[in-house]
Amino acid sequence: MEQDCPKTVAIIGVGIMGRQVAWACAVHGLVTKIYDPSPEQVKTALTFIEQWFADGSLSAEEQRAARERLIVCCSLQEAVADADLAFENVPEELDLKREVHAEIDRSLRPGALQGSNASSLMCSWISSATQREDRFFCMNFSLPRFGMGYVELMGNPKTSPETLHEARAWARQIKMVPITTHKEIMGYAMNRIWRAVKRECLFLADQGYSTPEEMDRAFMLFFGIDWGPFGLMDRIALDGVMRVEQRYYEHTGDPRDAPPAMLKDMVARGELGEKAGKGFYSWPHPAYQEPDFLSRSEW
Repeated sequence: MEQDCPKTVAIIGVGIMGRQVAWACAVHGLVTKIYDPSPEQVKTALTFIEQWFADGSLSAEEQRAARERLIVCCSLQEAVADADLAFENVPEELDLKREVHAEIDRSLRPGALQGSNASSLMCSWISSATQREDRFFCMNFSLPRFGMGYVELMGNPKTSPETLHEARAWARQIKMVPITTHKEIMGYAMNRIWRAVKRECLFLADQGYSTPEEMDRAFMLFFGIDWGPFGLMDRIALDGVMRVEQRYYEHTGDPRDAPPAMLKDMVARGELGEKAGKGFYSWPHPAYQEPDFLSRSEW
C-alpha cells in the first residue's frame, strides 16, 4: 500500500462520482465506509458497484475482499468516526458543502483529513466552515471507473504540505495520477481548460452554429479518442454541468458564463444524460459508440 495513504476512508455522498470513488477505494485495498442520506441513492450506488466488482477485471478472491472492505453506514457520524479521511461528494452547491463539512468536522477525529470533490468552487470557500483548514483539500475527479486516470488536487492557503502529500498518496493508491493546482483558483487548472472547451461547445450548439454530433465527431477524429465533449457531458450529468456553469456566472457576472438556454431546457425536461437515459445522446447505447459514427455525414 502507498506509504502515508489513509487506510480508512469515509465517502459522504454516493451519486455518480461518489460511487466511483467508493469503488476505487474498495478495489484498491482501503476500508471504505459510505453514507448518503438517501436510501435510494445508496441502493443505486451498491447496484453499480456490485456490477463493477463482477465485470471480469477482478478474481473471485479480489471481489470477495473488495466487498468486505465496503461498509454501508446509517449516519454520517458512524461513517467518519474512525476514518483517516472523510471525502465529500455532494452536489456543487456552496452552502450545502459548507453545511456537510461543518458536520463532518464535528465528528471526525483530530488530525484526520477532510476533502471535497469540488469542480468549480475554491477550496477556502468550503474549508473555512471547518476547524481544520490545514488538513483540508479539494479534488476534482475525472471518471475513475471509466479509465480517466487523473485527479486534480488543490489546497487552500492554510493547507499543510503534509496534507497535500497524503492526498497525493491516496490518489496514487487508487490508481489515479494526482495533478496539483499550486495556487487556488475556481476550477483548478485542467478543469478550467475543459470548461473553456465545454462553454464554447455549448455556445455553438445553443446558437445553432453546429450540432453536438458534428462537434464530437471532429473532436474524436482530431484527438484520436473515443468520446467528444457532449458525450462526456452526458456521462458527467447535465444538471451537474449546469450547476458548474451557474457557479461561474454568479462569480463573474459575465453573461457569457451563464448556462445557455438549450442546457437549461434540457435539464428542465429531465434530459440529464446517461443517468436519465437521454441527454445529448440516447443511453445506454449512444450514437458516438456506433462503428460508423466517425464517417457519417449529417447532410
